[in-house]
Amino acid sequence: MKAIGIGDNVVDMYLTEKKMYLGGNALNFAVFANRLGIDSAFVGVFGNDQRASFALDVLNQLNVDTSHSKAAPGENGFSRVELLNGDRRFLGSNRGGVLRDGLNLNVSDIEFINGFDLAHFNINGSADEYLDLVKIPKVYDFSDLFTEEVIAQVAGKVDLACFSCGGMSESDVESLCHLVEKEGCDSVLCTLGSQGSVVYSNGLFYWQDAVRVKAVDTMGAGDAFITAFSIEWVQKTHSIEESMIKARDFATEQVMTNGSFGFGRSF
Repeated sequence: MKAIGIGDNVVDMYLTEKKMYLGGNALNFAVFANRLGIDSAFVGVFGNDQRASFALDVLNQLNVDTSHSKAAPGENGFSRVELLNGDRRFLGSNRGGVLRDGLNLNVSDIEFINGFDLAHFNINGSADEYLDLVKIPKVYDFSDLFTEEVIAQVAGKVDLACFSCGGMSESDVESLCHLVEKEGCDSVLCTLGSQGSVVYSNGLFYWQDAVRVKAVDTMGAGDAFITAFSIEWVQKTHSIEESMIKARDFATEQVMTNGSFGFGRSF
């Protein structure tokens, strides 16, 4: 199996620690897939600054294919982060840096993407215009930035819709899943933070509690869960309940690591 992340890469700048870590929903997906033993690639846009050099160096060390990523003059995507008792808090960003001008994918890039078995898109990835051109199974991370308008535009074009729903009531989560189904996607994953997760599939809800641990850093935990679950979901070698357990265990491992997946560097 091969998996590909399409969209954002972000260098997370931890201000108190004066260390930077690589992240971004699509990039994290590619890295986490690699850590799960899946051949992976990332397609995005890198700037020409020191943060971009850092990002490409880390991906090279991890053997994540970036051959169809683009380079553009300007700032790489970055965010400013504060870590409080293991919980990351975003303080601001440059809103994707050079990614704001789009991915500018060509026919060769689309053919490359369609050679994979699973593609990850997300609401921050500036890649929605390519959804119709990608014919392999697609997972889409709406994060916690979703609106009914965005759901209506995207849900019918993807196969697994993912949402960050921490703090939402059970009834609101169920209503969200039904709305997504109405708009054309009948497989929905909602991560609920410390309250666990839920999957909605073929008209059934599967609820799962979280594992209680003292997190080192919660950065990337949702991405880790989405990656592990979606790979299981595509391979169909385990039940939904078993796939959720595997995803929970993998995400729990990640919160014991600094940054999304380590490889920090001082700045």
